Amino acid sequence: MKRLLALAILAAPTVSMAADCHWAGGTYRGEEGSFQAEFSVNEDCTKMNFQSSGNTGIQQQDVPQEFALSMGKHGWVSDINGVTATLGKKGNFVDFMGEGVNTRLQVHSQE
Repeated sequence: MKRLLALAILAAPTVSMAADCHWAGGTYRGEEGSFQAEFSVNEDCTKMNFQSSGNTGIQQQDVPQEFALSMGKHGWVSDINGVTATLGKKGNFVDFMGEGVNTRLQVHSQE
């Protein structure tokens, strides 16, 4: 019984974090100038498949790559080959920060 309770306690934060993630289970697309990005987020907001046309700070990716997501102070955060991508808590935007890139990309649901 104690094991079951411990498992429930450990699983509860994951469930509540996913419930707070409006990106969960969605597919999104955005572009600014020549930079285009498409991504999807799994149901529990722990992974994202990302593909982009690239720019000075982000490599072009012809096929989607999977990256881990975690809850951060300002939203859901992922490291995309050295660039920090933050999926905002409020609104459909993604901030890309890293060497050679400092971009806020407005994205729209593809569903």
